[in-house]
Amino acid sequence: MDGQRKAERGRAIRVVVGEDSPLIRAMIVKALESDPRITVVGKCEDGRAALKSVAELKPDCVTLDLDMPHMNGLETLRYIMSEWPTPVVIVSGYTVEGANLALACLECGAVDFIAKTFGGKGFPADELVTKVKWASAIDVRRIRFAPAAIEIGAKRRQPRASSLRSVVVIGASTGGPQALMEIIPRLPADLPVGIVIVQHMPPNFTRYLAERLDGRSQIEVREAAEGDAILPGRALVTPGGMHLFLEDRDGRPCVMLLGKNTLQRTACPSIDFTMTSFAPIFRERLVGVVLTGMGRDGAAGSAAIRRYGGKVLCQDRETSLIFGMPGSVIGDGLADEVRPLDGLADCIVRNTREIASRECVHERE
Repeated sequence: MDGQRKAERGRAIRVVVGEDSPLIRAMIVKALESDPRITVVGKCEDGRAALKSVAELKPDCVTLDLDMPHMNGLETLRYIMSEWPTPVVIVSGYTVEGANLALACLECGAVDFIAKTFGGKGFPADELVTKVKWASAIDVRRIRFAPAAIEIGAKRRQPRASSLRSVVVIGASTGGPQALMEIIPRLPADLPVGIVIVQHMPPNFTRYLAERLDGRSQIEVREAAEGDAILPGRALVTPGGMHLFLEDRDGRPCVMLLGKNTLQRTACPSIDFTMTSFAPIFRERLVGVVLTGMGRDGAAGSAAIRRYGGKVLCQDRETSLIFGMPGSVIGDGLADEVRPLDGLADCIVRNTREIASRECVHERE
């Protein structure tokens, strides 16, 4: 039985809430207890109280604010994961510090995070409930912590304006930041491909994800901007809240960004939209990679890639935090290769080098 069925059919979900603001704490509790399967068993105003509640109550999931007195969310998370491993969903602000801390929490074992949104959007109650239900079904012992940064030294890489041999589009959702930290730093600087990353993540957070990946990688990683060229040695992270498409500008493939249609429930950024846009342009030179995540985003895009002669790689069930997205692609018979997380970087390198070699032969002919 997969995580989704467990979350829907399993026993009641017991949650500890760590949040120092009485107002926001009440909003979180109200949102969670609006679902009949969720019971809030602990309401804590600081990290120390949250730790005590986790140790005594043994909840199925914990929500943690980042900015709490005595012990912040990151410190609290580290203790929880080392002593009482429990699924944790981080509740973060949109500030620079909040975004960076949220990403650091994902590297230290948090399952997911939500951004506090107020004003016209209001508190994301439905999103919180969904993520807590998913998180409670996850075996957190399977979470892969991010590897240490590789030593780049004086060899600082630059994207090359030479002929683009192939393109890799990587799609990910829940568990994706941890998976990307495993894959992208392992890619060599001389890989003759351009890379586009579509990670389900709110606006602002994608910028800091790109910066963290860039600091650990041999290739350049940055958040995509309108008109950015797809170049070998460069990975572009799709901005949160935007869809990334491809357009031809004087014979050069460039990024086009479009905002979300607020009437649609499509994930934004959408993996399907990006893959479908790239498939007819790069055809057999396109490699799609579908990583851990809930839902089916990436299945339609993978079908488009296969239809135009490209290849699709998927993360396997054992190493996926949530097997929804790769499982959908595999179940539809669209995966050319299925690999564990620690084998995907080598798989990407092998497939793209084969494409590059084939392209060189065609050019000589």
